[in-house]
Amino acid sequence: MSVDALEETTGPTRRYRHRRTIDRQRSSLGTTQLGIGLSVSGVILVVYAAIRFVGSVHHYPRPLLSVVAWLLLTAAIASTFLLLRRSAFHLSDRLFVALLIQLVVVAALDLASVWSRDAVGVYPTAAAAVGGVLLAVVTLRPVRDIAAATVVLGLMLVGSILTVTRTQTATLGAELLFAAVAVVPPLIACAIVSQYRRIVRLELDRVMVASTVASVRDALGFFDSEELVTLDLEAEELFVGVADGSVDLPLSPELAARASRLATELRRHLMSEGKESWLEHAFQESSVLSDRATLRDPERLATYLATDQRDGLLSAVWLLLGEADAQSARAVLTLGPVDRSERPGRSGALVIPIVLEAVGVQRAKVDPAVWEALGRVGSSTDTYQKSRIRIEIDSTVDNPAAGQRKGERQ
Repeated sequence: MSVDALEETTGPTRRYRHRRTIDRQRSSLGTTQLGIGLSVSGVILVVYAAIRFVGSVHHYPRPLLSVVAWLLLTAAIASTFLLLRRSAFHLSDRLFVALLIQLVVVAALDLASVWSRDAVGVYPTAAAAVGGVLLAVVTLRPVRDIAAATVVLGLMLVGSILTVTRTQTATLGAELLFAAVAVVPPLIACAIVSQYRRIVRLELDRVMVASTVASVRDALGFFDSEELVTLDLEAEELFVGVADGSVDLPLSPELAARASRLATELRRHLMSEGKESWLEHAFQESSVLSDRATLRDPERLATYLATDQRDGLLSAVWLLLGEADAQSARAVLTLGPVDRSERPGRSGALVIPIVLEAVGVQRAKVDPAVWEALGRVGSSTDTYQKSRIRIEIDSTVDNPAAGQRKGERQ
């Protein structure tokens, strides 16, 4: 199978897909400490805007509107904070929408209070403080929600600045700069949080699949073991029900269908037992590799690799795809065919040819750790053309057949 054929694959099985969906919905994963820092930054931005308001309130064309805006903003912040404390700082959709509505009203009132050709050196402080509120809650919502709200705030500020007729055009730069103070920090925070969450998800995925490296040849994968435990529990409940008389014989159509399903699943596990290598389990269980990588190892040659070689090979593939900028990056890893004759110069050695072919990966942006990891697998050569990279590895392992012949001679 070539890399181009990856687009035609059917994708991961249902049991792996639903687990990745759960992982993608955990928008607040590991961002508690980061959220505290961003919240403090948001408070500082709000306080700065409040100080500017107090110092220039007597210059406002319509100060009453701005005062109302600040009172509404204070009430919105206080009520949202109290509700967040009651819900263990979970910003639900309903609460977030309510907060956004209040912030839009605050920004509109504040912009109306300063929208005048005679308002020289007067800035929409409450509207700028809205940016501080968005900055404070950036870790409590998906990044796209905060980014969209920040863009809307920026459009409101810039639109207000550009549509007013000025007696002095020299104030335009200062007004745009003040608008940037309100909009740029939340956008930077969105970029930081998005990258941080991506790093955390990748590292958690890497830790999970690394457990397969030390498994024996015929070990079950993590999800296979979990599924077997679930099937065993269901079968035990059914048998206990029959034994204590709570389930009548013959079985009802519903229970008969359930028993048939359990038998089918157990037969499937028995038939597949020992047919999947540790590398296949790693590919299936990884949210990074399952969608974007294909393994071709019909002879299960990956089981012959030593622990350090396994870790190097898995790390190289994972880093190559996990660190790629484009989500369209794809890879095919092929092991074999192998020449089973003994390697001259080393008794009982077997050379496994490994080919790693990837598309959508730029050679200059490949993590240097990829080459260090491949060095633990064996000697390698690489070729690059356009956005396609091909790495050929010769991995030397102990020949099981040679060890068996040696034992027979003894």
